[in-house]
Amino acid sequence: MGSRASLGDSDVYSDDEEPTVSTFRLHSQTGNAATNENQSQATQTKQSRRKKTTPARRDVRFLREVRHLQMRTGFMIPRLPFSRLVREIIAQHSTSVWKTTATALEALQTATEMYMEQRLHDAYMLTLHRKCVTLQIKDMKLLDVLRID
Repeated sequence: MGSRASLGDSDVYSDDEEPTVSTFRLHSQTGNAATNENQSQATQTKQSRRKKTTPARRDVRFLREVRHLQMRTGFMIPRLPFSRLVREIIAQHSTSVWKTTATALEALQTATEMYMEQRLHDAYMLTLHRKCVTLQIKDMKLLDVLRID
């Protein structure tokens, strides 16, 4: 048998071993390491808990996002997916025109976004007229019926 216990614990001494300065130092280091581990686990559990947002904070965040989107001057639809869609539609309906200029795509995207924004705005006005907040499909269908374009 060795001078230490057979379990391999560094803080357990056998009967025939006398504690020395190095064994006391080793014993105190393992005790500090265990305490440090417990403290780090406690801080990790405190940090891992998510703070639930209150409805007021969600409203503030929503209004901030709306203000940010209203101040944007760029396109809402990304250019590359929009150009792919336009090219796909052109390929379905035409056999001769395959190339479009960047300004033509930009003009199409501007007109499309203006039309979609106006249509959603009108549908939401119908939603508010129903004294509701959530836009539903029946508002969009009613807009089709009422539209005289």
